[in-house]
Formats: sequence, C-alpha cells, structure tokens
Amino acid sequence: MKVSLIAAVSDNGVIGTGEGGIPWELPRDARHFREYTAGKWMLLGRKTYEEMEGWFRDQTPLVMTRQSDYSLPQGYAVSSVEEAIAEAEKHGAEELVVSGGAEIYRAALPFVTRMIITRIHNTLKGTKTFPEEDWERWTLVKDEEWPADEDNIYNMTLQIYVSERNPKR
Repeated sequence: MKVSLIAAVSDNGVIGTGEGGIPWELPRDARHFREYTAGKWMLLGRKTYEEMEGWFRDQTPLVMTRQSDYSLPQGYAVSSVEEAIAEAEKHGAEELVVSGGAEIYRAALPFVTRMIITRIHNTLKGTKTFPEEDWERWTLVKDEEWPADEDNIYNMTLQIYVSERNPKR
C-alpha cells in the first residue's frame, strides 16, 4: 500500500492558523484536494478531522487521537501511524493519504513515499507549520504553476515529490 501526504503550505511554511482552520480560501486547491482524496483512506488528526466535519463523502477517515474512547460516524479512530496503515491495509486500501495537521504530518513523514504539495506564494500568519524535512531524499516529478485569478487570490504551484528511500517502509 502506498502512503502519500497532501498539504498546502505558504512560503513561510504555514499550514494552519493555530486557532482552527487555514489562513486562505483557495477554491482551486480545495477542488484538487477533494479530487485527489476521492474514494481514498485519509489519516487526519482529531482537530483537523473536527474542522472538516461534514466534508467527507466517499473518503474513509482514520483519525489519530490520544482519546481511547473517541468515536466517529464514519471511519476509525487510531492511536498511531502504524495502526492507521494496518487498518487501511486490512480493508484493502491501495493508498493512505496523510492529510494533516502538523503533528500528524510529522509522525507520518517517515512512512510517506509520495508528497502532493500546493505551494501558496505568500507569507501568511499562522502558528501551525509544515515539519522540517530532508528534501535530499525526494525527487520532484511535477511542478505546475497555478496563477492567481478572480477566485484564487494567491499564485500557487502544485508540486509532486516521490521517494524510494523511505526509512520506515
């Protein structure tokens, strides 16, 4: 099973406000996120999952939480990345998409072999940032510019990275 990571990251590394939510509204990136995750298993932290409540249609969320009694209307609660991978594999998933937040990205990066990153070309306010990463192990395979337009106020770049050198898998 493939373990991927999808994130939108500002020029200064911000991925979230720290008060719930993201500091941008970019329909093109939201559409891309929804299209990429359609029909897939997603690993999210509890706070990210709760911020996205009502968003899941045909995705299967795996919510990583320290709360042993956490229940959700669809999907599964897990306590580790390893447990999430095992749960998705048990159900025949071909891909697990790590979808945030910051702590989940940090915990999952050692398992990830593909990253789908939307680079938002602006410096934005927020306290949640994408984790430091050894970019030497990654190969950029896609680099597509998305210019700002009437619906998307920032220029963006969609970048896809792959790595065969994955320490945990």
